[in-house]
Amino acid sequence: MNEPFDTQLTDWPSLLPGVATCIEAMGSDAFETQLLALLQQAVGIEQCMIFAYAGNDEVDCLLAANQNKPRVAGRLARLYAGGLFRQDPNYLHLRRLVDSRGNLSSEELTTMQGEAMSPSYRSHLFAFPDLIDKVSLNVAASDGAYYLNLYRDTQRGPFTSTDLACLNGLAPLLASLIRRHYSSTRAGPEQPSAHEVAVLAPLSERERQLCLYLLRGHTLKSAAAELHIALSTTETYRKRAYAKLGVPSKARLVALCRQES
Repeated sequence: MNEPFDTQLTDWPSLLPGVATCIEAMGSDAFETQLLALLQQAVGIEQCMIFAYAGNDEVDCLLAANQNKPRVAGRLARLYAGGLFRQDPNYLHLRRLVDSRGNLSSEELTTMQGEAMSPSYRSHLFAFPDLIDKVSLNVAASDGAYYLNLYRDTQRGPFTSTDLACLNGLAPLLASLIRRHYSSTRAGPEQPSAHEVAVLAPLSERERQLCLYLLRGHTLKSAAAELHIALSTTETYRKRAYAKLGVPSKARLVALCRQES
């Protein structure tokens, strides 16, 4: 942030159990639930999104959650990842973070820039779900950046200075948790669950491998490196896989593979 925050107002001891639970859950399916619980306890949020950006003018949705409108979160994530992210005023911060190659701070907290939003961006991503405020944490990573977006709705109201102070104090911890979790879950596709096997059965072997890497938190760029193929080839595999499965985005792929059999 451009201005310092007084973090003394935050009841830090009360957050420590939630922090410990997040640390213990890193690399497991429980991590995202625990992270959401920590953020809810710390500042109170209605919606949380996490995206991965690899510097290729494309973002992948890793987490989309709205506690009041669960179905809306997936829809908004698809709209955002489908192209609206380019209208996000904070997208320039992400690009600078990736292009700097480590010369900027490893994490950066930014507040909502309403005056810089286009009418279509605000209408699609804020007006319908009644969201009124947004705070973002840009997190540098070895293969790009992660992008944590936290939202408040009209009923709860905007983030306060105390909330921002708390998030500013938590920023290094949140950045470390996000980096470590999503890198540790980027395991190879050797051990898919029984449900993943069933869902991905219509795919070719390469298409299945790519989808499993995406499900483990990889971006297209890092999946291409793991599979030792060109980025353009992974894009082709992804298009074919999504067409066969009838999903328009990674968010829908994740949702499909997490449904109970």
